[in-house]
Amino acid sequence: MQNFPADKKYLTNAGLLEPAFTPLNVSTIGVHVFVDISNISIGFHDCLKLARGMSREARVRRVPLCFHNFSLVLERGRPAAKRVLVGSDKPPAIQQAKAIGYETNILERVHKAKEPTPRQKRFRSGGASSGPETSGSEMNTMAAPEKWVEQAVDEILHLKILESLIDADKPSTIVLATGDAAEAEYSGGFMRMVERALEKGWMVELVSFKLNTSSLYKRREFRSKWGPMFKWTQLDDYAEFMIDEEEQES
Repeated sequence: MQNFPADKKYLTNAGLLEPAFTPLNVSTIGVHVFVDISNISIGFHDCLKLARGMSREARVRRVPLCFHNFSLVLERGRPAAKRVLVGSDKPPAIQQAKAIGYETNILERVHKAKEPTPRQKRFRSGGASSGPETSGSEMNTMAAPEKWVEQAVDEILHLKILESLIDADKPSTIVLATGDAAEAEYSGGFMRMVERALEKGWMVELVSFKLNTSSLYKRREFRSKWGPMFKWTQLDDYAEFMIDEEEQES
């Protein structure tokens, strides 16, 4: 309530403390929530490691995420017209999300050489990142090593966002949980989806961890262009409350 006084009328609802309330809290004119759980999970662990004086590169046991508490930050008691989560892993948080009304799309990882996106290729061929002995065009033809990677995960979320933009009778609010803005393998990326939504009169709330948020969302020209239509909520202050104490103890 201190951080979001405009949502006080929703946050005072005692039912919010019960997960069973969330799937009932729906409305055709409510917010549209989209969660890139892979990006959020990485940001969550990075934030907790730094808070404990550890390096972001330190390997630690997975800390369970309480999805209900996370959803309270995302939705803040507001009715939702759509709730979608996409990822490539199945921690307990995924079942929690499903239980409170989120459409969950979990894709299997694939073993492949993930080619650079067209934007990455353009950047490399520009010469700025090419070494004195390697041309940009040569870098573009270097084979990437094969490994287990996500494929089409972001693109599924992009599709769900575009469905909302097309199917909704009038613009509402998109709540997007990711810090990613890069061009995707098979689409223009989250930044392009955000721009499309704003251009069509939608409000957009980006929810992410500070260190895992692309600088593209922070650009002065972007923020000044859209003003109050685009808002950014940093999750860092809520990280400790997002730990699932019950799962951790078990």
